[in-house]
Amino acid sequence: MPVAERRVRQPEIRPDQILDAAERVLLTRGDGVMTMDAVAVEAGVGKGTVYHYYGAKADVLAALRARWVGRTVAEAAAAAAARRPRSALQRIERFLAALLDVTVRDGALIWILFHVTATEEEDELAGVYTYLLDVVRSGVASGEFDLADPEFTTQFLLDGFHGVVEASIHRGDLDPARINRAMRGTLHALLTS
Repeated sequence: MPVAERRVRQPEIRPDQILDAAERVLLTRGDGVMTMDAVAVEAGVGKGTVYHYYGAKADVLAALRARWVGRTVAEAAAAAAARRPRSALQRIERFLAALLDVTVRDGALIWILFHVTATEEEDELAGVYTYLLDVVRSGVASGEFDLADPEFTTQFLLDGFHGVVEASIHRGDLDPARINRAMRGTLHALLTS
């Protein structure tokens, strides 16, 4: 991708402009090349502008991770609510299936953001947990789920899903259809028995 020409942008969109540029640098040239200078050139802004919004490369990476999680949760939540019927179980199934789709689609970016670069965030998947917990609690409130500890169940779901996907990626055998089939059976057994 050619270097972006200098652009005049509104300050409220400047952070995304910078993060978009950082993402392009990461995906095309790698973490070792992603410097604040490289980001500034790719964004078509001065290096001082980049430092105005992000004090260091670690801040850019943390913002990219947070943005990816936020966008992913929003996309998966929209997929979960898109079709009827929308029982809590179906919303969880659709949400996790959408997360898996995004993981496959954004695999290169995920690898760089969450594996290659060091993460300092305490719980980068907190947004995913919060969404799942809300759906689990709604299932308990409606009587669809009979769970003594929705928080534990939600953490178990998230950690199990995350662990299976991570292990599949590391083994090189990520098979979304297989994971979705097994996940549906596991969710039914865990939440409706």
